[in-house]
Order: sequence, then C-alpha cells, then structure tokens
Amino acid sequence: MDTLSWEERPFVSLEQMGTYSARDRKTAQKYGPIVRAAEISNRDYKYRYGKYGSERSMQPPPSSHIHIHVGYLVVRKLGTPDQYETWMPNDVFDELYEAAGEP
Repeated sequence: MDTLSWEERPFVSLEQMGTYSARDRKTAQKYGPIVRAAEISNRDYKYRYGKYGSERSMQPPPSSHIHIHVGYLVVRKLGTPDQYETWMPNDVFDELYEAAGEP
C-alpha cells in the first residue's frame, strides 16, 4: 500500500488496501477467506464513517474515540452483496488475519 498523508488515510480506497487471508476456517466461513485492509486509527475510521456511512455498508465506529488507537479498516465478505467495512484493533486483526500468500 502507498503511504498516505494524514488527510488521505481515513479515505483510503479498496485498491490501495492490502490483501489478507483468514488464519482459520471459522473466520473464513463467517467473514470470507480474503479481506482487504489498511492500518488506520479508530478516529480515522470515525471520519470515514461520517463521510461514507450513508452510502456504504459499514459497522459504526467504536463508541470510545476519546483515546486514539491504531488498528485496521477491514473490508469483509469481499465481492459479495454482503460486503461491509469495519474497524478493529491491531491485536484482534493479527489474531484473525495474515498477509495473503504467507504460509
């Protein structure tokens, strides 16, 4: 993924995101075997939701955005009518996904 400025980061496009695969079968079945993701903060996701939330399928931002946490914007159920965006903390993302092509 290209390095984005702080102004662009909340609005990263699907094409700019990295490709990741689910680490286990349960995650793959529930959310799709492949996701697209980009590292952004919970506050960045709040801005993204404010801009795109009415036109895209998105989970609401975390309720606590007073503290800024680094995590991932994740697009799940890629290429299906149920495709949606969500945000998750780094540790949760790392438990569920790995860069596509990793053993």
